[in-house]
Amino acid sequence: MSKYHRAFKLSLAKLSQHQGSRSIARKFDVASRQVCYWSQVYRVHGENSFQHSQMPYTQSFKLKVLKTMHENEWSLNYTSAYFDLSSPGILFQWQKLYACEGIARLKPQRKGRPRMTTQSSESKPAEQMTEKELREELEYLRAENAVLKKLKALAQAKQEQAKKKR
Repeated sequence: MSKYHRAFKLSLAKLSQHQGSRSIARKFDVASRQVCYWSQVYRVHGENSFQHSQMPYTQSFKLKVLKTMHENEWSLNYTSAYFDLSSPGILFQWQKLYACEGIARLKPQRKGRPRMTTQSSESKPAEQMTEKELREELEYLRAENAVLKKLKALAQAKQEQAKKKR
């Protein structure tokens, strides 16, 4: 999700065609570089700007953008405006990743923490378990038991403190 709405970007980009980007930036409390970039995107795409239909960007799209930039010797700003990317910073990151680790690193990565795998409460019968699995389950159950005992002891201590206060 973008920080600014598409309509806001379009209106500032249109304004910047007639006024200076610094004055617009001060008036709307936006970075002047950002206004310049939006203006450039608007000049290339017109009313169809800021739609970002490619999100999340595929590996092939990223490679196409980087190759086009290199072949035409375009700047980061112009290339990202031409392909209607959300910011030139994204293109810089792709360029850096491609230079360091190659095409494999351009593959979209999953964001956030990996899902926590829950252990199934239905364990297989003891006869079917190996010795190692049995030891692991025993260790897990002992730890769980110890936690429950601590919790019970804390609850009792809390109750005793409440009784003493009365």
